[in-house]
Amino acid sequence: MSNLALQRLPHPYGRMIDRTQVVAFEFDHQKYQGFAGDSIASALIANQRWVMSRSFKYHRPRAPLTMAGQDANTLIQLPEEANVLADTTDIQPQLRAAGQNFSGSLLKDSNAFLGKFSKFMPVGFYYRAFYKPKGVWKLWEPFIRKKAGLGVLDLNFEPEYYDKAYLFHDVVVVGGGPAGLQAALSAAEQGAKVLLVEQEKLLGGSLNYARFDVEGVVADQLREQLVNAVTAHANIQVMTQAVCNAWFTDHYLPVIQGKRMYKVRAKQCIVASGSFDQPVIFRNNDLPGVILTSAVQRLIKLYAVKPGQKVVILTGHDDGYLAALDMLEAGIDVVAVVDLREVPRNKAAYGAVKAKNVACYLGSTVFEALHDKTMHRVHGVDIRKIVSEGQVAQEIKKLDCDVLCMSSGYMPVYQLLCQAGGKLSYNDQK
Repeated sequence: MSNLALQRLPHPYGRMIDRTQVVAFEFDHQKYQGFAGDSIASALIANQRWVMSRSFKYHRPRAPLTMAGQDANTLIQLPEEANVLADTTDIQPQLRAAGQNFSGSLLKDSNAFLGKFSKFMPVGFYYRAFYKPKGVWKLWEPFIRKKAGLGVLDLNFEPEYYDKAYLFHDVVVVGGGPAGLQAALSAAEQGAKVLLVEQEKLLGGSLNYARFDVEGVVADQLREQLVNAVTAHANIQVMTQAVCNAWFTDHYLPVIQGKRMYKVRAKQCIVASGSFDQPVIFRNNDLPGVILTSAVQRLIKLYAVKPGQKVVILTGHDDGYLAALDMLEAGIDVVAVVDLREVPRNKAAYGAVKAKNVACYLGSTVFEALHDKTMHRVHGVDIRKIVSEGQVAQEIKKLDCDVLCMSSGYMPVYQLLCQAGGKLSYNDQK
């Protein structure tokens, strides 16, 4: 067995990777190895490389947050393309990738000192500070653009071939998670011709990586049952790695898959796009190693990556305890679960975590993520008791960790619905 294989969690972890195919690639002028099916981000984290980009303005180090292409932290440069998401782009043999928006080197950015002047540079300060006398902005603009920018365009790029096709279905279901799979099955069993659109490689959504019960068996069983039924049904056409990017009048749906756009007409459309973790606000919550809880579960379950040795979980709901059980089973030391609530609802999950001798701090929060001078990785947390809305106690509890998972709750993936004219409202009673 290779050293690379030894660094990964054993089977059955790694639903997305093929351990028989080792892939060599380059990032930031350093050589790395991963497995076929790895994203650039998962392969780098497997090699303990977290810093992948720099922030737009202050050049602070950035690392993956969602592992689902829902953040700008993983924007990197390929030779022929800028602003590529490292957490959704697969590694390929001889791939050459690099960071962007840095001066000097990605790990030692000479412009990182800009963060010390953040109070003098509020949002849009340059538009207010450099407009007098008239015409002076033209002098300042090149300098500012050089300090704060993204990738570099390949001006010699040759346009590639793209085409279109037409599809007609009774029902289109957008989202291949548990709700979408069941919706597609229900419609197909009534005789409808169904198109199921899923942006990921695998059907199953959160069933592929999340935990739904203390014993950890419900997700796998439900996924196998639903996916097998959907893929075997004659009335259901499945499109994976496909994005429905609009919903127009009379259920006209443009669906992009690879280099082809399908112009889909449907009698009905069902959106089952799921939800995403929401981050928690605290000092230095942008440090590498501060990551959404679901992102760590994706690394573990999908890529067999052990992201760290000592983890603190900051949660606002019971799924934080279920995630802690996942990490403990993967051999990760869960130092503590910090719960924003005074009382967990899922007593069984809370009890199972306590039985593993994991410290649980209820009615508490992370006040600050701690780091060294390089800021390349979180080194610990400052935990404080919540005493009232927006107020914490002065007493500090410091814990060492190299990964801080966080999730305050969930937000529906609403973009397609809003594009179609839908509106969101918040229910304070829920």
